[in-house]
Amino acid sequence: MTCTNCGNKHANGRFCGSCGMRMAEAAEVFQDGQTVVEATVVNTESNVHLEKMSNLTKEYWSYFVRHLKHPSISLTRQDDEFRNGFISLLLYASIFGLSFFTLLKGMALEAVGVDSSPSFLSVFLNVAGFTAVCIAIVSIGLFIIGKNFGPAYPFKQTLELYGAHSLPAIVIGVVALFLLLMKSYWYGIFLLIISFIYVLMLSPGYVISVLLSKKPKGIDPLHGYAAYTVLVIILFGLLLKLLGDSTVGTYLAELRGML
Repeated sequence: MTCTNCGNKHANGRFCGSCGMRMAEAAEVFQDGQTVVEATVVNTESNVHLEKMSNLTKEYWSYFVRHLKHPSISLTRQDDEFRNGFISLLLYASIFGLSFFTLLKGMALEAVGVDSSPSFLSVFLNVAGFTAVCIAIVSIGLFIIGKNFGPAYPFKQTLELYGAHSLPAIVIGVVALFLLLMKSYWYGIFLLIISFIYVLMLSPGYVISVLLSKKPKGIDPLHGYAAYTVLVIILFGLLLKLLGDSTVGTYLAELRGML
């Protein structure tokens, strides 16, 4: 060990024999003859990461409350809130996956008295992943129609608007999850379906209608909305066709087996 205070080298010992500094605080870890990291540096970096995570959580919570009360401010604000919008959509997909697993587990226990549901990881990844893909398809539809018939916002801004207007679906999903945990399955299923309809139909429908009304490009907003609906239906049809004609078709089979 080498004392970081005076540079004196020691084979062992807790204190430097030259300056008296505590060696445990200055200890270095070596691997293959190279310094990997000092213990004090590890602690410092851990604190920095925790502080960043804490700041990110506070920032997102402030964004969540602000946009939940007034979702339309995302149409006028100039701040770059793509990250928060993206987090919101991923958060909903995660809540939906967790709720679906809770529902399966609870119903399996009531039906046979033992937990015969698939593993948490399998259910969560399948359901949350499929929900994320559905959200991605809607986002692409919003971007394409908005770019050709509306204000031509970049994809990041389109996703930001979509995420900000989907926050109520997160609240509904959390309430549904709570009801499912309390074994109130029918109410929980009802709210879960409402949240799914909200995030895939109501929220994007409102966003595209506002975009098309804001700066229409030679086409009536109604026709633009119809074009968006047809495009999204085609994209979903292509997705189901792709999944059905490939080995990924087992993905849907697993989902059907969970119902």
